Amino acid sequence: MASSILSSTSYLTYLNDYVHILLKCTDQSLIARLNENYMNEIQNQLHLILIQWYNEQHIDKSFAVFIENIGYLYRRIAFLNQRCNLNEKQLERIENILCNSKINQLMISIIESLLESNQRHQDPFLRYLSILIDSFSIMKSSKTMFNEITQRVLKSDFYKQYLMEILSSEIQPIHLIFIGAMNQLAFPIENSTLNGLYSQILIKFYKQKSISMNLDLHYCTLGILSQLDIFYLTKDYSCVSVLQSLFIKIAFKQTDETLKSFLLPLLTLFNSLCIQSKTIACYLNTDEFVDILLSYVTNRKNSQIHLYSCLLLGHIISENQLIQYRISYKLTMKLLELLVSEKKQIENILSSLLSLTIHEQIQFLIAQTYQLRNFIQLTEQYSIVYEIMWKLSFHSDIIEQLIERHEDFLKHLSTLTDLPAAQGILENIQRKQTPHLPNTNPITFDYTLVSSLKDHDFVQTFESNLQKHHLHPGTIDNSRYVILCISEDSKHDCTCQTLVRQTLVDCKKLLLCIVQKPYRIDDWFNLLDLQERKLFNLVETGMQKVLIEIQKECHPLPVIVKRTRIVTPTFERNSQTTFTLSPSPQLLSVEVLPKVPAKRIQNWTNREVLKWVDNNHLNGFNKILTLYDGRSLLALAHISRMNAPHTIINHLRNDCRKQGLRITFVEFVRFQAALDELLRLEQTLRRRQSVSTLVSRYAFKSKIKQKT
Repeated sequence: MASSILSSTSYLTYLNDYVHILLKCTDQSLIARLNENYMNEIQNQLHLILIQWYNEQHIDKSFAVFIENIGYLYRRIAFLNQRCNLNEKQLERIENILCNSKINQLMISIIESLLESNQRHQDPFLRYLSILIDSFSIMKSSKTMFNEITQRVLKSDFYKQYLMEILSSEIQPIHLIFIGAMNQLAFPIENSTLNGLYSQILIKFYKQKSISMNLDLHYCTLGILSQLDIFYLTKDYSCVSVLQSLFIKIAFKQTDETLKSFLLPLLTLFNSLCIQSKTIACYLNTDEFVDILLSYVTNRKNSQIHLYSCLLLGHIISENQLIQYRISYKLTMKLLELLVSEKKQIENILSSLLSLTIHEQIQFLIAQTYQLRNFIQLTEQYSIVYEIMWKLSFHSDIIEQLIERHEDFLKHLSTLTDLPAAQGILENIQRKQTPHLPNTNPITFDYTLVSSLKDHDFVQTFESNLQKHHLHPGTIDNSRYVILCISEDSKHDCTCQTLVRQTLVDCKKLLLCIVQKPYRIDDWFNLLDLQERKLFNLVETGMQKVLIEIQKECHPLPVIVKRTRIVTPTFERNSQTTFTLSPSPQLLSVEVLPKVPAKRIQNWTNREVLKWVDNNHLNGFNKILTLYDGRSLLALAHISRMNAPHTIINHLRNDCRKQGLRITFVEFVRFQAALDELLRLEQTLRRRQSVSTLVSRYAFKSKIKQKT
């Protein structure tokens, strides 16, 4: 060994030089050198220096620098697990280096000595020690090993004292140990007082337009970010706003490597917030923020930042932004690709897909690319996939595929009686196959509340106020009023979507009450026709107006909803039974609708498609669309929306070349505009016809029973 030949100073210099070599080599080269004897010598020297400091001996500056370099080396070794595909022996070697029981036990003793007395809290060596402790925080097994002592630190008086000092005094090495290193090494604890202090620190130092270049402050901030409680943060919009602003500022500082260390912790935090609260996901959605995420999605220099940017984009992007950026196809396929390549992140990827699949474009895309089989295979291991399938099952194309291609899966769902998502899928299929029967239950209760469980606190207060005014809660079937609590979380709740659809079909009185802001009126909320309904803002104006509305004298509900066409269902007649299908004119007064084509676009023939081309003066497309029917035209419209314009233009040029045609750019733009209008028209037709057909069945309730 070199230690038996060289003096102690020369030996330390010799080891330090070797550590510098390891820090500069490539990942593969570093992996190859992990088994060399040099690593054992480095660990032995590290242990020796730590014992000297623990025994209160003087530590030379060169020893402190060696500890610092070891901290950086260990940190890099820990990240190999995330960046490289390692075999079992390599993983075991990394575990042995970073979870060395002898060194870890000595570190625990050092931390205990800091808790017992503040005698050495001013020692400059603590700055170098914090870097070494920080390297252990990357390994989960190390966190478990240090769990008992770190929990003691976070609950100590010293911890709270040093946390408050950051607000008012200059940061010292002891702050780096307690607030920076120990926070990152510890598992998060729930403490509203500490979270309040975290929020104050973040707002005070990062609300300014320019970011401080105090590296000690940034290191303590990384510790605070690792301890922030997600549940607390979902209510602290000012802190979330500061963190988002910080992320945007750092993203624009492309050359500052020090600040880039914030990007991954912030992205991880934002993803956790979006999983917990869709209201926060809506709050985070700004065009500037989405633009930055898109840049990281297309840039793969840092695989972890690329991954978490994809996940976050799936949570926050809106229906309009999918159209604006034309990324429906790319984003969906990217998340499905990550399911295969990122095995350790499957649950986070599925959570992002759960948010993304609320959009009709994504539902259509998954149906068109036949991805259901992949989702069904994942249900064996991940129950969240049933929730995704439930959201998808509100799309008619998905239901058709489930019925025609996945009969075994439907049989399996019927056995999962305790799983709401499974029963929800079957209910959507049954509603598609079986006509909705009129509701014959007597109306014996005043109201029923439809809300997300995540709005529980506000809704509970609301309901107690309703009951104080002697209003009695019931169910969808037996209540006069259905109150929908409007929020992003209720929009993402499949139970809410199911109950609201039933409410519309049964012609119930629907009251819309805003209980959480911000929110977006898109996706299935478009069914609510807000321009024709009252919207009660409980957040700003309180509950009085809703109470007045519910307490109004009960009037019989009209059989047909306003602006609904009557569609007569076909009945088989026999000699014993006849039906009177026309309601008495004295009973009903139906508003006449503006003329809308009765035939849905997906049922158009190729002749009707060509007629649409002529009506829109798109003469150059006559030959290309000769064999297109309505369903093909709608598919083309969806694909056009999902992809970038240059992609569509390239495909169009190829088709024109084959047909010997030339289409001008101006005509292409008019064609795109006509396709967009076509999709809006189809959506209107689908919504009106689905509701009016079912409502008309409701209208015949009293007549069908008559026999002559």
